[in-house]
Amino acid sequence: MPSHRQDANSPEGYQGGIGDLFRTHGEDYIRVYKPDLRTIKLIRAVRICRTPALGGKLLSCQGCDHSWYQYFSCGHSHCPLCQGNKRQAWYERIDAGLLEVPYLHITFTLPHELNGICRLHPKAMYNLLLRSAWQTIRDLCADPGKVGGLPGMTAVLHTWGSDLKHHVHAHCLVTYGGWAEQKGAWCWPKAKDKLVGHRQLRNRFRSIFLAGLKDWMTCHSVPGPIYHQSYGVLTAGLLSKSWVVNQQPPTVDAELINAYLSRYICRIGISDKRLHYDPIQKTVRLAYKDYRRQEAGQAAPIAYCELAPLVAMQQILQHLLPAYFHRSRSYGLHAPATRKRLGNQLQALVPTNRDTVRLLFRLLKHLLLQPLPACEACGDTRPPRVEIVAPDRGFLSTFLTNLESRAPPRTVDQKESKKVA
Repeated sequence: MPSHRQDANSPEGYQGGIGDLFRTHGEDYIRVYKPDLRTIKLIRAVRICRTPALGGKLLSCQGCDHSWYQYFSCGHSHCPLCQGNKRQAWYERIDAGLLEVPYLHITFTLPHELNGICRLHPKAMYNLLLRSAWQTIRDLCADPGKVGGLPGMTAVLHTWGSDLKHHVHAHCLVTYGGWAEQKGAWCWPKAKDKLVGHRQLRNRFRSIFLAGLKDWMTCHSVPGPIYHQSYGVLTAGLLSKSWVVNQQPPTVDAELINAYLSRYICRIGISDKRLHYDPIQKTVRLAYKDYRRQEAGQAAPIAYCELAPLVAMQQILQHLLPAYFHRSRSYGLHAPATRKRLGNQLQALVPTNRDTVRLLFRLLKHLLLQPLPACEACGDTRPPRVEIVAPDRGFLSTFLTNLESRAPPRTVDQKESKKVA
């Protein structure tokens, strides 16, 4: 867990980041936007993440007796401030299941005309996106004229762009080729430096998704209209529009793609590095990549925008996934059921010694490679003395000054005694 060195008695030490934004304006957001219970829980988890409200550790230097605090994290699955160990564990688990073949990075993006129905029915639309992406890859690879085998794919859903606007897309890690079960051999794609043609890929994805959308909108069991527009009106301009499907060249270094996918696997796509809250001016400054001004062969330049606090919170909280929704999916040769069925045939492609014990040691190795918490005063890197700090129940009262104090609810006996009196 990264150290959070702040003075427990200094509220100013927590200003400027996402946590302070949620602590200062969280209750105002709840009152204005009236979100559901899951969003309220996320707000109240983020505002106490890595603060004295959850307790932590008091670290003391062995050389100069300088001490600093390291507070516990909230552990919420969408918190942008923690979940680092879970992201690393997901990365190691996916990396342990990769085959010894080249991989491609393919991104399937939904047109912005579908953002409205995605906001209203996120679970159905996100499921349809992931299933359509896999069906597109599977059907095209099954064609003997293109690949002629079953590929493996790991898909991760993202609902945001660099500027946190609603931008629904799926990042897919796809094997370069597929396994022909009848032949018992690996089949390489007929196309050079790509899985299939770009035009075939995006046209097949568009037709599969729109067909699934039509079936869902016309055959749903919910009484009444499911959306304020009919299928024909909603998709009037989408049939002729070129959908964005980005296909990168294959690479044998799939760890780079896996590291990119795991970066936001357990959180919403923002961190304190790109967001700064000014408590005096009551503004939020967001840094994002401006892809409109990106030049060929160069990284996108960094741009900045200023948002009102409640608008910034809405930009973050709109990406909260539906309950029990799995952002990451495994298909084809990556699916556990397929691995179990074809285990004997895939021995030549599956790396050896990739078991739970190996995964544990790789995770420990990653943690051991992290720099030791050096003393801020003298720079001593020896392990500091550790003392457990109890949670500070009154920490939030420093920030939430507009909350009314309420007495605990009376019991049945207290209510009866009041009536008698």
